[in-house]
Amino acid sequence: MELIERDYALQRLHDAVERAGQGSGLTVLVSGEAGIGKTALVRRLVRDRTGDGHRVLTGSCEALFSPRPLGPIYDMAGGFDTDVQGMLGLDGHRARLFASILTDLQQSTRTTLLVLEDLHWADTATLDLVKYLARRIQTLRVLLLLTYRDDEIGDKHPLRLVFGDLPADAAVRLPLLPLSADGVASMAERCGCAADGIFDATGGNPFFVTEALRADGVPASVRDAVLARAARQAPSVRALLDLLAIVPSRVEVATVDAVLSPLDEDISAALASGLISVTDGWYAYRHELARMAMEEALSPPSAATWHAHMLACLEASDSPVAKARLVHHAAGAGDAAAVLTYAPVAAAEAISHGSHCEAAKLYGVALAYASGLPPREQAELLGRRSYQCYLTDQADEAMAASLRALAIWRDLGERTQEGRTLRWLSRLQWFAGCNAAAETYADEAVALLETLAEDSEFAWALSNRSQLHMLAGRTGEAVAWGTRAIELARHIGDTEVLCHAMNNVGTAMHASGDPEGRGLLEQSLATALEHGYGEHVARAYANLTSTEVTTRDYEVAARTIREAGAYFAERDLDSWANYVLAWKARLDFEQGRWDDAARLAGQLIVRDAVAPVTRIPAMAVLARIRLRRGDPGANELIAEASDLASHTGELQRLAPIAAARAEAAWLRGGSCLDDPWVRQTYDMAEGLGDRRELDELGFWCWKLGEGKGKYQDADDPYTLQCEGEWRQAAAEWERLACPFMRAMALWDGDEESKREAVAIFEALGACATAKLCRGQLRQAGVRGVTRGPRQTTAANPAGLTNRECHVMSLLAKGLSNAEIAQRIVRSEKTVEHHISAILRKLDVCSRGEAVAAAGRLGWKESNP
Repeated sequence: MELIERDYALQRLHDAVERAGQGSGLTVLVSGEAGIGKTALVRRLVRDRTGDGHRVLTGSCEALFSPRPLGPIYDMAGGFDTDVQGMLGLDGHRARLFASILTDLQQSTRTTLLVLEDLHWADTATLDLVKYLARRIQTLRVLLLLTYRDDEIGDKHPLRLVFGDLPADAAVRLPLLPLSADGVASMAERCGCAADGIFDATGGNPFFVTEALRADGVPASVRDAVLARAARQAPSVRALLDLLAIVPSRVEVATVDAVLSPLDEDISAALASGLISVTDGWYAYRHELARMAMEEALSPPSAATWHAHMLACLEASDSPVAKARLVHHAAGAGDAAAVLTYAPVAAAEAISHGSHCEAAKLYGVALAYASGLPPREQAELLGRRSYQCYLTDQADEAMAASLRALAIWRDLGERTQEGRTLRWLSRLQWFAGCNAAAETYADEAVALLETLAEDSEFAWALSNRSQLHMLAGRTGEAVAWGTRAIELARHIGDTEVLCHAMNNVGTAMHASGDPEGRGLLEQSLATALEHGYGEHVARAYANLTSTEVTTRDYEVAARTIREAGAYFAERDLDSWANYVLAWKARLDFEQGRWDDAARLAGQLIVRDAVAPVTRIPAMAVLARIRLRRGDPGANELIAEASDLASHTGELQRLAPIAAARAEAAWLRGGSCLDDPWVRQTYDMAEGLGDRRELDELGFWCWKLGEGKGKYQDADDPYTLQCEGEWRQAAAEWERLACPFMRAMALWDGDEESKREAVAIFEALGACATAKLCRGQLRQAGVRGVTRGPRQTTAANPAGLTNRECHVMSLLAKGLSNAEIAQRIVRSEKTVEHHISAILRKLDVCSRGEAVAAAGRLGWKESNP
């Protein structure tokens, strides 16, 4: 059947192929709900381009319990050169594999269409490859064509991170919308069927329309249509359909023959039903919705029987079989022994590819069947799952697994393992923002392990204690405990503990201004890179970044962030990647790139799995941008961040929020410090002598009428401002490329400098700050002070269409998507697309920010 109402989308794809053929590669994201026609569109493009000599590489992601790492790349392996094919079989060489794929694409004399379908099911290694290629695609003769279901990716779906990393000038988003009533009528006419009731029943979903047109009467759902067609088949044909239903994506013809030995007439009947197809030796359902409908209709005993048959066949195969596939069928069959045999091996394979999310899932599957294992083996599985969950920002799951393991080790009387788990729980509690509990677990671990042998576990406990002191700003204690750990690690020859302890001591010294600290921290990073200690590499990058930003070594911080980003791009270390991104948001914020900072901070905040230690700095950044712009939601963010920071008790979490609270008080016209939260944080900073936090916090307290405090740094621009040296302060802020603080320094100067400050505030979009300053100028009798920039009369700021302006006006009234859909007589899906376009054009992350941003641009409510 020909495509209906897809001419525009198809032309966009052809244009993208032409551009790629000229050496300007593109990433195209085709999105839409299940059944909307993504695959049909891609197949039409491939068909149209068959005679052009292009190379087409196609792979699909599968809805397994845990997808096989790089599964789609295995699908297309035969299309790559021998170097890539050889690398695919090697564990732990993902960086080399990615480079080999890139080299293959660079050296190809033909334009390559690299198609990855159903990316919403992708494993993290595949997503990392997408990011890797997308960042480098602009000089390649490659079209990277990705399809995904946009209604199956929530805010915390890993695909969202991929979207955030795509170069804007080399990415095309192509959402597919449901067919119109005319489109449905056209489909019905081509089939010789009446269209009565079809559009209302299907909502214009092409797959559902197709099923409805084939059914006797209009079915209530896709499931009803599929099952009605299957019910008309003979039992032997239905058996073939049932077997194929338990295998996501596709299954080898040879495997089906081995399991079922279907007769030729049964195969012909199954193909004639229109539910399945056979291509290049593989059976597959024509659409995943149909397969899922058939799978869900199977009774549990029948499904388990088919899974058991498939498992036995795959186990007997002479060809290599992905362990994740064996786990899928073993779990479906309820075969505990098989799950426990294959799941840990599949998890290790996933780890070797850097797919820690998949490893965590696989250990979870194993634990669901582990009740019959000896307690020691259960505890070991729990420990492995905890670590993989920790690496992927699944803090609650990591904590639960470790607590279960701790109980088992105590029951077994395994004191060394008990101490090890106590130390690990201390780490998890810190990541969860529960510092008091982290300190308690750390003390318990040291107290227990120091009564045993001076081994690696005791060295780890010492280093963990050092780490907690470092994070709390207690430099002396951090160095003392860390030095003990370093000495013991060297004595017993444990390089990993040595790397960890050097990181702690180096960070503490570097943050306190000791020049030897950075060298020790860099030594820790080099050691971690040399030995492949992924988490310690990540921690070194994180500590270098945070220290460089807080000491305003911005150029070096930007370089470290780039290096860290390249490292994280090839590995699945979400918790650390998110942490560094939060500091990048702060760097962008301090250097005046507020749109970038707000976007990045907003993305981090909406992800449920992000740890509090990452959420706090991101919330501080977004709150302060909203404060200065006068956008709604700032106070709510500050309140939530204050609560999270209070639970940590750490100055580095408390100080940015205290600064935000003090600045908020100043913007309200406050002239005294009446916030005990801010005062207590400042007292803590003075007690610890933390120069990183004292300067900014002291400045905002000074703006509220407080004294200059005990700490003064003659070279610090904040100190210069407090001392009345506003010109020197402004010059220093200009050297640091911090426009807002430069304007704050100018504001303390003469009338001319004050006018310049207001102009800078307005250029930054700091409407609330500019308004306060203009008011003070008028109060002082300064003439010629305007009341702010005039509102433009443009009805479509940022290029909004008439329809988008109408939707914008309804957003401003607080209407929901459903209510907007009723007002404009369109589907909710169409409304979602309009809102997405508005957010993109206004460069914001939320509906509230869109309303505020449109207001700043002078948008006025209008009718289309």
